[in-house]
Amino acid sequence: MKKTFWTGLFALVMVLALTAVVAAEEGVSDTEILVGSHQDLSGPIAGWGIQVKMGLEMAIKEINDRGGIYGRKLGIVIEDNRYDPKTAIMVTNKMINRDHVFAFIGDMGSPTAGATKPIISRKKIPQMFPLTAASLFYEPYDRYSFLGWTPYYDQARAIVKYFHTVKGYTRFGIMYQDDEMGSVMLAGVKDQVAMYPKCKLVGAESYKRGATEFSTQIAKLRKDEPELVVLATIIRETVGALKEAKKIGWQIDMCGMTPAQTKFVPLLSQKAGISADGFYCTAMTPYIYADSPRPAVRKWWKDHVAMFGKEPDMPTTAGYGAILAFEEAAKRAGKDLTREKFVDALETFQDYHDDIFGGAPITFSPKSHKGASGVVMQYVQGGRYMTISEGYIDYSK
Repeated sequence: MKKTFWTGLFALVMVLALTAVVAAEEGVSDTEILVGSHQDLSGPIAGWGIQVKMGLEMAIKEINDRGGIYGRKLGIVIEDNRYDPKTAIMVTNKMINRDHVFAFIGDMGSPTAGATKPIISRKKIPQMFPLTAASLFYEPYDRYSFLGWTPYYDQARAIVKYFHTVKGYTRFGIMYQDDEMGSVMLAGVKDQVAMYPKCKLVGAESYKRGATEFSTQIAKLRKDEPELVVLATIIRETVGALKEAKKIGWQIDMCGMTPAQTKFVPLLSQKAGISADGFYCTAMTPYIYADSPRPAVRKWWKDHVAMFGKEPDMPTTAGYGAILAFEEAAKRAGKDLTREKFVDALETFQDYHDDIFGGAPITFSPKSHKGASGVVMQYVQGGRYMTISEGYIDYSK
């Protein structure tokens, strides 16, 4: 009788233990929430990836120094995707199957984050604020994918709107990367040009990802005689286009998007023997400087230098801001954190914005995971990005 009792009790204990294990959410323990991110740390856009990594780590340290989220410290696994889709898939599977991360934050690159998006969503793992503004992260609707940033499509349309309505330009050209990012930017330019009867896209030249020579594209665009060339480029391609135009003596306005809003564009231009002055670009927030008019930015800048011994850049703010949004959603989800509750919490964001950088407000809902819509227009003058637009430009308004 006693043997039967203890055998039954042991079996009950084992069932309860196994049930508890099954019920526990992956990546969440009593002491930690573990998230993952893949960045380009050694490839062609490592200038972005390394900065994003520092932003992620800085925000996490500050959260943990404050006691974490409901007593849980925030941990992160960051892998190098080398801006290569195959590598991105490999490290993502590693973080899912070996590290068991709770969510993905700030995955880098349109082709790389785009390649891993379906893998993550199939596992019903939240992924938020990828370091790309490609529309595929919210269109079509995906319960587990949240873009956050103003889409490249919206940015491209905002550029055409600004230069047509403010400067009266009617002839547009574009040099774009031949991939997911570039195709979305091209579509935005085409669609906004079509809104104005007098406007025309007179030239569109593509280049392969990783290209370093742009003489052919710039020469062809010059023959098309646009008033503005939209640069659907990142860092070195932006500098390459500016350099080639200066080389052939072409005085033309050029405007990039958020991937080109980085200190490396003026710095690399200077190293290439040219000035980036006169270059326009869209931005989620005004560029950060040590002497920013925003006290919160000045403090954040000093804290970053104290932590890393290096000055921050705009990509740093993207990583940092993404973690702050994660913290807010995790708090809204409550102490009993699950992936489904976390997604529900993100969908309650209404005009959410960070109090440090003053970025465009972010709104999510159960029907839309787009996030932001507006951009500011910046202009390089004296090697610094200056805001020249009044408020945020939204093509739909």
